[in-house]
Amino acid sequence: MKKKVKVLVSRPEKYKSKASKTPKGLFKFENLIEEELPDVYEFICGYGEDDIIKQVDRFRPELIFIGQSKLMDALGLLKKIKQLHPPATVFIIFGDIVDDEQETIDEYMAAGAYKCYLIPFGVDTLIHDMYVALNLE
Repeated sequence: MKKKVKVLVSRPEKYKSKASKTPKGLFKFENLIEEELPDVYEFICGYGEDDIIKQVDRFRPELIFIGQSKLMDALGLLKKIKQLHPPATVFIIFGDIVDDEQETIDEYMAAGAYKCYLIPFGVDTLIHDMYVALNLE
């Protein structure tokens, strides 16, 4: 059996207790990807900045999704991840309204993000971008 690609998904620490109520501890887009491609990806969740860094150090995921919100310093987290595990491909998902959208995206890209998404975004686009990032196409 082919090794699954490890994907770390960030969550604010306050959602840790809710994870047990969600299938496999995942949220909507991960569930959709898991349903579509069950044998390709293995999802790991990190709750809060400290736990996310521990998960990166422990699992060395190929792909990482950081949700930018008021609950987490996503830019600071991105910089820490890129120092700890430079080969990781990091996607940023903007959950809050971004004041200066292009300037903010440019700042994340300069810090090492692979791609940034504004909610709502299409899961098909995300799956395609994951394949491209991993050179699977």
